[in-house]
Amino acid sequence: MSDSDKQQRDGKDSDSLSSFSDKHSLGTAIIAEKSFGIRREELLTLQLSNKAFLCTYIFSILVGMFTSVIETRCVNVFVSYATNSYKQHSLLSTIGIVRAVIAAAALPAFARLSDLFGRTPLFLFALVLRIVGLIIMSQATNVNKYAGGMVLYSIGFAGNRILFQFNLQDASTLRYRLLSIAMLNAPVIITTWASGPIVTSLLNDRSWKFGIAMWAFVSPLAILPYLFCQAYMYWKARQMPQWKQLNEERALANQGKTLGSRFIAKSKLVFWKIDFIGCLLIILFLGFILVPLTLAGGKLKQWKTAKIIAPLVIGFCTLPVLWIWEAKFARHPLVPVVLLKDRGIWSAFSIGIVYSFVYNMPTSYSYPVLLVGMNADTTVATRTPQLAGFVNSIALIVLGFVLTKFRRVKGFVVFGALEWFIALGLFVHFRGDNNGIDGKYFRDGVAVAMCMLGFGLTFLNRPVSVSAQTCTNHEYMALVTSLFASLYQAGSAIGDCISGAIWTQTMFDEIRKKMIQLGVNPNLATSAYGSPYTFIKKYHWGSTERIAVVLAYAKVQRNLCIVGLCLCVPLLLLTLCLRDHYLADYQSLDEVVDGSKGPGKAEGQILFKNDDDMILNFLRRCVGMHNTKKAANTDLSA
Repeated sequence: MSDSDKQQRDGKDSDSLSSFSDKHSLGTAIIAEKSFGIRREELLTLQLSNKAFLCTYIFSILVGMFTSVIETRCVNVFVSYATNSYKQHSLLSTIGIVRAVIAAAALPAFARLSDLFGRTPLFLFALVLRIVGLIIMSQATNVNKYAGGMVLYSIGFAGNRILFQFNLQDASTLRYRLLSIAMLNAPVIITTWASGPIVTSLLNDRSWKFGIAMWAFVSPLAILPYLFCQAYMYWKARQMPQWKQLNEERALANQGKTLGSRFIAKSKLVFWKIDFIGCLLIILFLGFILVPLTLAGGKLKQWKTAKIIAPLVIGFCTLPVLWIWEAKFARHPLVPVVLLKDRGIWSAFSIGIVYSFVYNMPTSYSYPVLLVGMNADTTVATRTPQLAGFVNSIALIVLGFVLTKFRRVKGFVVFGALEWFIALGLFVHFRGDNNGIDGKYFRDGVAVAMCMLGFGLTFLNRPVSVSAQTCTNHEYMALVTSLFASLYQAGSAIGDCISGAIWTQTMFDEIRKKMIQLGVNPNLATSAYGSPYTFIKKYHWGSTERIAVVLAYAKVQRNLCIVGLCLCVPLLLLTLCLRDHYLADYQSLDEVVDGSKGPGKAEGQILFKNDDDMILNFLRRCVGMHNTKKAANTDLSA
């Protein structure tokens, strides 16, 4: 940023920002000292002052994300073929739950470890896990081995993606935050159309095993430009006197300690800093409750068996243990209490759970529904679910530019929640009403609904994350971002669980019922339920056997979409509870309070409540409530 740009920015915001720090006392309850890791990352970020290198850096992230998006699109499709080859296709949602639960617990750990050890070392660690997971998945001979590889892959992939986001956050101000994060979604514009032919080609010429294994070699090569940029930033930063000062401070802190004692101290610090027990309890809580719900149905109902009851009991007993641990014993709780008490944080976190829950209801079984239930080919069945991401990616970039001018988020988030009522209504009609003959009509309707879903998603995912980031400082920004992403993963797991439970509990019986109604041998329900992709090769579109399966798919999908539509109501209410901070030209609002900028600043305010929420004030006036909080000097756009 040039000197003239800085002067213009400071001149525009100076009047409103000068009163910002007067709104709250800087008591010890909301003061935090900056860690060595954060101060080091700020020094690395200073190396992005050169615009040419900044563009190169962002482009390297785009290349890495482009490959990652194609990879995850392909892997998500091949999961379906893997479970089909194991003759356990109904476990598709269970695999998704395992992946989401592991990722949800891993993200806060990545945030805190990256503050301790740096973004790049953690990125390399995640990349290794990702590669090993892909190799195990590609060579798995049963669903248990596949799930083991999926665990490692989920941790690694989630870590790489969230660290990309941390890097973009570090390099951007609040005003341009959404636009910079939108770059993470930009590759979807291309991959939506590219992934379908890639999947089709791999399935026709190779196999799903090869289609998974190839990414263990392709993805690391695509990430090399990003790693070269990081290496250059480290080389430049190490020449700065501030870097040497940080090393001296760290050496002083370790003075008099042996190598063994430093290792033990570091291990203890990592153990408490990432809240290892808390992460483990989250995995146990979500895993032991959600996974059994998807396994209890199918051809044989198993609700009364010990293998279903025991995990459920353990899961529910884990919740109070988790609460007690976080409240009484955790030295660094996953969510600091001072943050969780603020509506700007807890409403954003709640939205993260609910919106991903809603999103997963109509999308969990999109590929088999389109392929089996709507006579789509593999390219269309792969591409159609990705239309939501395609529309979201384009609209998000546009919204990013709009917010650089409008500079408030909440109104857009509320609009997104309202738009989803329309999207889910379309899903209820087109996915829940099929005759087994007019496949194209329903495929086109689902495509339109996917576009509407993606358009609404534009105003919910990233904008809500930005809204939460405006409520805290740089020290806690990565943690807040990772927790929001974790809760999104948890909501996704819950959505997979509910959709999987509805699918496994009702689909087999529904297929059997429809076959009996149409005079088809009901024994065919076993193969239609367990190996649907094999079934449709024998019973083509329009046959009575196929129509029975199509009608069953439509009935179950209608129930799934109705659940999602009902959940749009609490989603809308939660959006009204968000804060509406002005998006200033600062990395975080603690720079506004402190009046300084850069790695030299050692402490800052944790929580910011001084937003001028025009929407909430309007609703208060509508119901006859007066805003007791003084609105003077809080509008940063004055």
